[in-house]
Amino acid sequence: MNTASRTTSPNGAGQPSAPKPTRVSLFQFGKLDQLRALSLIGVLLAIWLAFQLMTDGLFLSPRNLTTLLVQVSLTAILASGIVLVMVQGYIDLSIGSAVAFVGMVATLLIDPTRGLGLTDSAWVVIPLTLAAGMLIGAWHGVWIAWLGVPSFIVTLASLLALRGAALVITGGSTTSHGGVLSFVAAGAVPGIWASIFLAILILAYALVRVTDRNARMAATGRHEPLLSSVVLPVMGILIVAAGASLVALSYRGAPLPVVLLVCVLVLVSVLMARTPFGRRLYAIGGNLSAAKYAGIDVKLHCFIAFVIMGALYAIAGMILVSRIGVAVPTAGTGLELTVIASAVIGGTSLFGGKGTVVGAVIGALLLESLNNGMGLMNVESSFQLIVNGLVLLVAVYIDIRGRNNS
Repeated sequence: MNTASRTTSPNGAGQPSAPKPTRVSLFQFGKLDQLRALSLIGVLLAIWLAFQLMTDGLFLSPRNLTTLLVQVSLTAILASGIVLVMVQGYIDLSIGSAVAFVGMVATLLIDPTRGLGLTDSAWVVIPLTLAAGMLIGAWHGVWIAWLGVPSFIVTLASLLALRGAALVITGGSTTSHGGVLSFVAAGAVPGIWASIFLAILILAYALVRVTDRNARMAATGRHEPLLSSVVLPVMGILIVAAGASLVALSYRGAPLPVVLLVCVLVLVSVLMARTPFGRRLYAIGGNLSAAKYAGIDVKLHCFIAFVIMGALYAIAGMILVSRIGVAVPTAGTGLELTVIASAVIGGTSLFGGKGTVVGAVIGALLLESLNNGMGLMNVESSFQLIVNGLVLLVAVYIDIRGRNNS
């Protein structure tokens, strides 16, 4: 694969080398990444407390927290996918247009007036929409992996082409799903079932931590304190889950977009941290030449990552049209910047080789919390953009400084 298809360092010297990746467990970071994640959580809690005080207790109300989680789910689902792309050193600028286009495809299948009117069954629309999203991802993967076109150019071309295609197909008008997909955004899992689901995930996480601790001690012969390696991380997850369960039980349950986000988070985290495929992605981004010498099929891994990203286009697209009620050809403008910003704020490097899905989700939650809180305070959207831009700038600066000092 032509290395021009990868992002390069600002000085044009090419991809900086990164430490050779090692096996990591689910939700487990290295020391620097763990400190960054803890810092992000601390900043997030401070922001929540500040908005709680400035909105007279409205920000942390169960209703607003539910609204916030629904808002963040769309961004966070896409941020989970962009990590797969960015850890290899690639970029995706087509996210907003792709999500809008795939959402439009879903409504065209249903709408009998402006669309094809082929079906009114969600069980038919959902797999076809997923297929459409994966086809877009496969299109990107072929051009980037096998034809050697830089990912920046390929996805920029899709940003323009998909937006234009949506306008041409619909004539600039909206298309409706007629309520067929309303459940995607409006549906909710009862609080008790959501709590049981979270309890199962926490138990699985605790077992993974214990297993990994025992394996490390057997391999190194050094004792690891149970408190720091297992108890404290599990307690942190337990506190977050308890808060989420409290919100779900006190309002209308766990919104379906949030359930989808949790499923995507777990699946992509396992893929990245506990499979050879995920570890090879880090190897490709850390040192492309070494990855090729090690026999890693760089082109295939690139292709698969973009196909997975395409599936997430579809999920996000259905959430978007479900929330709005119609598919708008110009929807999702600027979404790609928010998604990339979320990943970078969460510790994913623009130069590849570094990033976690959990960090990207925390980054998305931080950005959406700022937008939600400022919205409750009636702050103009222009100021919200300024704040988001400054937060992204600081995150990139921290990333660059961290690489220079490593």
